[in-house]
Amino acid sequence: MSKCAFDRRAVTIDGKRILLLSGAIHYPRSTPGMWPELMNRSRQAGLNTIETYVFWNLHERRRGAFDFSGRLDLMRFLQLAQEYGLHVILRIGPYICAETNYGGLPAWLRDVPGVRMRTYNEPFMHEMARWVRFLCDYLRPMFAPNGGPIILAQIENEYGNVAKNYGEEGQNYLKWTIDFSQTLELGVPWIMCVGSAPGVIETINEFYAHKLLAKHFAAHPGQPALCTENWPSWYDVFGYPRHVRTTENLAYTVARFIAGGGTGMNYYMWHGGTNFGRETMYLQTTSYYSDAPLDELGLPTTKSHHLSRLHRIINDYQELLLNTDRPEPILLGLDQRAYVYGEGKRSLAFLCNDGETEATVSFEERSYALSQESVTLVADHRVLMNTAEVEPTSVIRRQRHVVSGLLQPFSWWPEPMPTRWPEALRSATVSDTPIEQLKLTQDETDYCWYTTKLVIASQESGAGMLTLKGVADLVYVFVDGKLKATSPGPLKEDRGPIDSDDFIQSFALELEAGEHELSLLCCAIGLIKGDWMIGHQNMAEERKGFWGEATWNDNAIGGPWHIQPGLAGETCRIFDKPHAVVQWRNDESQARNQPLRWWRTTFDRPAGDGPFVLDMQSMTKGLAWLNGHCIGRYWLIRSTERPCTCNSSVVKHVEIGQPTQRYYHLPSDWLAERNAMVLFEELGGDPSAVQLCRLS
Repeated sequence: MSKCAFDRRAVTIDGKRILLLSGAIHYPRSTPGMWPELMNRSRQAGLNTIETYVFWNLHERRRGAFDFSGRLDLMRFLQLAQEYGLHVILRIGPYICAETNYGGLPAWLRDVPGVRMRTYNEPFMHEMARWVRFLCDYLRPMFAPNGGPIILAQIENEYGNVAKNYGEEGQNYLKWTIDFSQTLELGVPWIMCVGSAPGVIETINEFYAHKLLAKHFAAHPGQPALCTENWPSWYDVFGYPRHVRTTENLAYTVARFIAGGGTGMNYYMWHGGTNFGRETMYLQTTSYYSDAPLDELGLPTTKSHHLSRLHRIINDYQELLLNTDRPEPILLGLDQRAYVYGEGKRSLAFLCNDGETEATVSFEERSYALSQESVTLVADHRVLMNTAEVEPTSVIRRQRHVVSGLLQPFSWWPEPMPTRWPEALRSATVSDTPIEQLKLTQDETDYCWYTTKLVIASQESGAGMLTLKGVADLVYVFVDGKLKATSPGPLKEDRGPIDSDDFIQSFALELEAGEHELSLLCCAIGLIKGDWMIGHQNMAEERKGFWGEATWNDNAIGGPWHIQPGLAGETCRIFDKPHAVVQWRNDESQARNQPLRWWRTTFDRPAGDGPFVLDMQSMTKGLAWLNGHCIGRYWLIRSTERPCTCNSSVVKHVEIGQPTQRYYHLPSDWLAERNAMVLFEELGGDPSAVQLCRLS
């Protein structure tokens, strides 16, 4: 049992100051079989703490039905952290952002009468309190005073991003969250990042956290400086370039933060992992933070090796750093300064160059060449490390090796148009006007069909424009069962309000006179993660599918609309019950490059331990399953040169013109001696070129 507290310099455990070197690992974004090695590699790299969010949206997909099994076994995850000698920072939220579906809020919350998210709203606060109290009671043995590894807990998350939207009610809500958290009596300090109120430690999220130290200490003189999120790169969204950050720059910002008096650094993400199933936010790729120190598959990288050198030095000098007051900087030049902890032979100096050019400085009668944006750590006139110099032995280069011949041949089955579903499967709602998708799907599927009759008068035949006002995200337009048009990509990550032009889509079609069957397959790509993604409207306004008006050449298309949630193949669960209802066909060549096709193959477990990925180079967009487990959404849309929401010069865009994500993780946990893989292809790919690869 441990007593956790804090003072102006650091978090304390049983009265002893602890310098926290932490890495974010999200338990649902890896598999239980990966957890021990993730913990082991984190410990070997010099971390002493693991940070994770708690995913309410996954634990309570349906109100009152809780799931803590498999990837959601949070208790086991925490126990493993403790077994490997790691503390835990538990970020409960329950709003967590995290590029997860609905920012970690369950989709059903949107339909609670009168609910407004993250403001002083009784329906929201009631549901939030109910969940948080349940969770904390469940995890109570895991908090440090009860002998567990959890030493800090976070309530809410990054409220500063939305505070201006809610004014006084928002501040009342924030105060309520803190007052409520105290009633839980967990015995550990509470934290909040990017906006807080009295009663918690306010922490920093930033690429260059050291730049906020002066402001932090001025505002919170009795609190330590903790960085809950130093981003080793940035998340990726479909249709835009991948993001990377240099190893040298990341190491610089960590050393620079410690030099300036910071005593807690968390990498977000240390291991990004995989967004399995349909668990991503809107547009987020299935791979998450692929440029993290431990890569998506959990393997060490150049970053983790280089950072481990820095961590060893910091750990060696931890007592000196923590038991010395924050030193005043010694100016060595315009953008150069030294921070010295201790004195004489037992001292550690951080020689910092914050400039964008190299500089030579004099320190303690010696000359040092400082690389741009770097920290050189010196003890007893010895250079222990230069953050800008990566040792050759730290460099890791991975290769993919094709495991040939395993995935052939594929059989297939055509997903029928909704009017041709077997009667036993139909659950269509008939309405004079379209109904917003989530009201019918409850976010248990990406798909929803909207079908009506479209009568084209002779004078309106030929080229024309179909316009949908009030629609999201992707739409596939079928006329008389034939795919005629699709929404163009890439889609915008942050759009305007729901009633803005961002939710209008138009399609140029050429139609003959007469009566046609118009079917719209609306495809959601994850729910938003925050107000700003819909023009700073409340998250309760989130919508999917089609809810507005359809026109042909500005003439309204009347109802009735037949609205069918989901796919027939989903309803039959053919991804894990392949012989139920459907008959698979073996003439593969007849179905290649055709829309709405289910593909299935079986293969023996490849030799070796992997890890393995699926090369989806020849497909377009859809979902993939391995032995009934959903690998995630795949989309081979090519990235444009337009940047997404990360405007920091720290992050670089790479692989422009290539698919944002081409390779998809196949967890070894999910492989059996004999395996079944199922793909649902929306637009028309060719599975004959899909390949299984091993990484080394």
